[in-house]
Amino acid sequence: MADLRPIPYTQIPLFEGINAENLNELLHCLHNFVREYKKGEVIIIEEENIQNIGIVLFGTVHMVKYDYWGKQTMLAYMGEGELFGEAFAVQKMNNSHVSFVAASDCQVLFLRAANIIHTCQRSCPFHHKLSENMFNLIGQKSVKLMERIEVASKPTLREKILSYLSMQAQKSVGSKFEIPLNRTSLADFLDSNRSAMTRELFAMKAEGIIDFEKNVFTLR
Repeated sequence: MADLRPIPYTQIPLFEGINAENLNELLHCLHNFVREYKKGEVIIIEEENIQNIGIVLFGTVHMVKYDYWGKQTMLAYMGEGELFGEAFAVQKMNNSHVSFVAASDCQVLFLRAANIIHTCQRSCPFHHKLSENMFNLIGQKSVKLMERIEVASKPTLREKILSYLSMQAQKSVGSKFEIPLNRTSLADFLDSNRSAMTRELFAMKAEGIIDFEKNVFTLR
């Protein structure tokens, strides 16, 4: 993974408003460490005790749930700069109810969750800023999960696709936009198989409802 280009720490939303000098001190306080994962490698497995939150420095991480028969459902995806595992790490009983898997080769920064929740004895102003940022990001993650529920609630595959594309268009404030998921990941997110989803995409393209080139879509 020598060619990875991790996001600079100063651009990570969790550290927004904290200058570089204070950030170095803060990282030491949070017992930070970095790990690298290959595509498909499990980062956190369901029922694992989570002491640290993860921040994606490079690549993509999927939050997945396996049923009794081993069928996988993708619940959410995290890209560069985004947190994962925080919802479980801050609980009193901090066992994960899902698994987190590297959807691509990725690099992850881990921080001790307890040291984020409980400020140090010096009560540094930048530590308070960190806690404020974290709660804001947890709120944003809740919104993403609500969006996932909205997509999953649609009765047909076509409606699920259009619901997802509509959300992406609204976020980009335009009818032409790039989605962060490849075809396989998009099918997982829509709880569909790739072949059925691809057929539906091309059917909608033929009908003039959408247009697309790789990951760039246009709503008509």
